[in-house]
Amino acid sequence: MLALEQLYEKEYDRWLSETIELLKNRQFDRVDYEHLIEELAALVRSEKTAVKSLSSPIQV
Repeated sequence: MLALEQLYEKEYDRWLSETIELLKNRQFDRVDYEHLIEELAALVRSEKTAVKSLSSPIQV
């Protein structure tokens, strides 16, 4: 079985599913924190961009 760090690079969907299961099962010692933090930070940036685009006036 590939380590979570390797899954992140090769099989992102599987990495995500396994990370979710580890968190649900409170197996925190097995979580790939480096990539999880990276993904959460990207999600925050994406959400901020979406909010900014919604609040910008429409230019015609």
